[in-house]
Amino acid sequence: MEPFSVTIKELSYLITPYAKGYAISFHISTENSNIIFELDEEDNLRALTSGDPVDAALVSALAEEITKHFA
Repeated sequence: MEPFSVTIKELSYLITPYAKGYAISFHISTENSNIIFELDEEDNLRALTSGDPVDAALVSALAEEITKHFA
């Protein structure tokens, strides 16, 4: 796979406390798309996208980084 870059226009996250720990939601805005990652209190990660179609490799790479730093 060829390397690629993406310009992130905005990155925000929300931390929600739960009895067992914390849930974190990451909202990443690129030029034409929005990607929301939700990491729940049991470290399950899911991605939701909107806007232009988002390359699966980008979602996978971002999910890997989020998991590495926050799980």
